[in-house]
Amino acid sequence: MVIGMKEMTLRELQLFSLEILKDVHQFCVDNIICYSVSDGTMIGAIRHKGFIPWDDDIDIVMRRPDFERFCSIYKSERFKLKYREQDKTCYVPYARVYDTDRTWVKTLKPWCNDDEAGVCIDVFPVDGVTENKERFRKYYKRSRLLFRCNSISRAAFCPFSFKKKISFNVKLLTMKIVFLNGILTDWFCRGVIKRAKAIKYGETNFWGNLSSMCDGIMDYHRVDIFTDVSLMEFEDTKVMVMNGYDEYLRDKYNDYMQLPPEEKRVAHLSDNNVFYWR
Repeated sequence: MVIGMKEMTLRELQLFSLEILKDVHQFCVDNIICYSVSDGTMIGAIRHKGFIPWDDDIDIVMRRPDFERFCSIYKSERFKLKYREQDKTCYVPYARVYDTDRTWVKTLKPWCNDDEAGVCIDVFPVDGVTENKERFRKYYKRSRLLFRCNSISRAAFCPFSFKKKISFNVKLLTMKIVFLNGILTDWFCRGVIKRAKAIKYGETNFWGNLSSMCDGIMDYHRVDIFTDVSLMEFEDTKVMVMNGYDEYLRDKYNDYMQLPPEEKRVAHLSDNNVFYWR
């Protein structure tokens, strides 16, 4: 599909991702669903009033009840949604809203079986976690192992092409490997979700994002910082930001207003993905 397709620039990728976020934002407003931008997207909103200049993705979080409702009722004329508990052809333990019309992604880590998938944004559920931080640390390590195994399995699950002339036995063996990877990917994904949902949001005074595992022990926050949201400028629009954004960002990044060293100002998705215009 790459022949004749034009690779997207970083800025084009940012702005198209923003189109998806605008669609999700309006749907959440219309249906009284609470969300907040998170991680680098939140830093961008606070520090840059838009994208971090080198950032190439958008992340949002929802408390588990809002997340479940969002996934069950989200509809759009432009974009699609996949979440593992509603669609077994989704291979990540969180949700993604994605484009299939104007963009396409070449990836080393397939996250769903939709060959038309393009630019997407991540929608993470946040769940209750134990108030004992050391116990959380141990629980996190097991969940992180499952998440990493899921990621490795997805990489191994990368679609094979049978266009080349290879023997029937090699084809059969390759198909068996792919099938086994599908089983493993599913098992690891279900394991992450089960562990993430072990404690209901609000049953304790702390929450975390156990469906992503990107930031480990730093993703451990007081419930009080996500009791409300407010609008903040982001590029040419406004997005929702949780009331305790300063504590959230300091928990994860310490002095988040300080720019990182130049060698760390790199995009995240580009290691495994190349995005194209159709």
